[in-house]
Amino acid sequence: GTDALTAFGLSASDTAHFADILATTATGANTSVGLMGETFKYAAPLAGALRYSVEDVATMIGLMANSGIKSTQAGTALRTMFSKLTDGATLTSAAFGEIEVETQTADGSMRGLSEIISELRLRFGEMTEAEKIYNAEQLVGKNAMSGFVTLMNAADGDFEKLSASINDCSGAASNMAKIK
Repeated sequence: GTDALTAFGLSASDTAHFADILATTATGANTSVGLMGETFKYAAPLAGALRYSVEDVATMIGLMANSGIKSTQAGTALRTMFSKLTDGATLTSAAFGEIEVETQTADGSMRGLSEIISELRLRFGEMTEAEKIYNAEQLVGKNAMSGFVTLMNAADGDFEKLSASINDCSGAASNMAKIK
């Protein structure tokens, strides 16, 4: 846990908040705190370097877990996605031709992960099934493809509900402990 905190530039005083994020995600998605810890081990160093928020990464982990992509598999898929998407994403579809989804701001810093994923989800929503598979493989490669497609295909309601609960998770870990 503390390694993930450090990777995201958080300090020991953020431990309770991180525990709340894990508890909320485990409650709102088909995963456990232990499996998420394993995912964070692989994804956190790169996510932290790109200044992605813990909340956004936890949302992606939860959405992948709902489709059975968990633990090390989810962590390596996220790590690959983060790496491949640093320079932007070129998408092609009969619906819109070829477009570029920017992943960096004008000053070279990374856009927020939820912003990037939301824009990609919007574009993937306009694609045929075959185009989704083709674009996913072009963007992130064969190994990370199923995790990425899961994020692209997650229902808007599931995405928004999980994201909202994680971003408003204060006290979740102590509540979870009381329930147990």
